[in-house]
Amino acid sequence: MHVRGEATTTEAKPPTRWPLSIVVFLLFWFLFGAIAMYYSSQVTTRWRYGDVAGAKQASKSALIVNLIGIGVGLLFWILVIATGS
Repeated sequence: MHVRGEATTTEAKPPTRWPLSIVVFLLFWFLFGAIAMYYSSQVTTRWRYGDVAGAKQASKSALIVNLIGIGVGLLFWILVIATGS
């Protein structure tokens, strides 16, 4: 019997990517960090309701948005340093 609020799988919960999302938010590009934090929060919520595929997709989306945020943020900081502004 499936109890609401509990995942009924033997798989490990996908990583939430919270630490990386917070770092991206604070150090690189806040918009991408905020979007990644949203996806990070969805991992636990979806996992709790038994949506394993949704939790995996939210984890993957958080990682992708974080990596894009890091890339854009690094380019921004490189340009700022290079132009001396």
